[in-house]
Amino acid sequence: MRNEADAGLFDDLVAKKLGHYVYALFDPATGQPFYVGKGGGRKGLGNRRIFDHFDEARSNSGKERNKIAKIQQIWKTAGDVPWKIVRSGLGSDHEALLVESALIDMLREMKVPLTNKQSGHRSAESGMKSRAELRAWCAPKLDLLSFPPSLMNRPIFIFNIAKGVSDRLSRYPDDGPDLYTEATCQFWKVAEKYRSLEGALAVGCINGITRTALEIERWKQVPDKRWELIPHSAAERAPDLAALTFKNVSVIVDHCKGFWQRGNYLVVRVADSTDIGVLRGSTNRTISLLSNVSK
Repeated sequence: MRNEADAGLFDDLVAKKLGHYVYALFDPATGQPFYVGKGGGRKGLGNRRIFDHFDEARSNSGKERNKIAKIQQIWKTAGDVPWKIVRSGLGSDHEALLVESALIDMLREMKVPLTNKQSGHRSAESGMKSRAELRAWCAPKLDLLSFPPSLMNRPIFIFNIAKGVSDRLSRYPDDGPDLYTEATCQFWKVAEKYRSLEGALAVGCINGITRTALEIERWKQVPDKRWELIPHSAAERAPDLAALTFKNVSVIVDHCKGFWQRGNYLVVRVADSTDIGVLRGSTNRTISLLSNVSK
C-alpha cells in the first residue's frame, strides 16, 4: 500500500536503461492520468522522480497540493497509485520537456483534470494551436514602411479582447468568424473625449496579436456606463484594414504595459514610418520603431 514497494524497482540497471523519461500517474477510478512529469538524467542515469511524489504525499509536504490530495485520496479508497512510463530513453532533459509538455497540452485540450500546476514547457510559444491561433503565431510585426496612407494619423483603439473571446467561447463554443469582431465591439468604458475622436479605428488584440480591425461609425451607450462600438458595415470598410489584422503589436503593448495589464484600452496614432504616437496608455507619448520596423 501507499506505493512503498515501488521504489525498489529503480535499481541501477533499470535507471541506466531508462535514461531521460516521461511518466504519468493514473486515477484507478477513471483510468485517466492526473499528473504528467519527467525524470532521469542525474549523472547520465535515470532517477526515482516518480516516487518523490509519493514521499511528499506521505509527509504531506510539497507545493502541489492538488496532486498530493489526489494521491492521498487514492491510497484511502483504492490502494496503490497506478503509474506508467510513457516514453523512455529520451536523449536529453530538453527532449523530455517537449514530450511532457505535448502530453499536458493534449490532455488539457481533452478536458482531462490534471493536477499539474504549470502548463507544458513553452506552451504559449510552441503548444497547441487552432487555425486562428496558428495564423496569429505567425503574425508579422506591424510594418510602418508599407503602412497605408489612408490609415496614417488616424486614432487607433487597441482593445484587449482575450477575456471577451474566452467568455463567448464558453457560451457559444461553435461561434463563427465574427467572434473577434463581437468581442471588440462589446462593451467598454470610453470617455467622451475619446469617443469624439474623428476617423477612429479599432483593433481587437490577444497576447500582442491583433485579430480584427474595424472602422468606428459611432458609439452606443449600454447599461453600467459602458459603450458599444458600432462599426461601419463590411461593405463600407476600407480594404486597407488588412494592414492592422493579424499583426504583432507587442512593441505597443509593452510600451504601455502597466496600463494594459490593468485592463485599460490604448489609443495610438501612426505618425510616420518610424513613430507611433500614444494618445492613451503611457506618459511617454512616442514609440519609436526605428529599430523595430519589419525587415
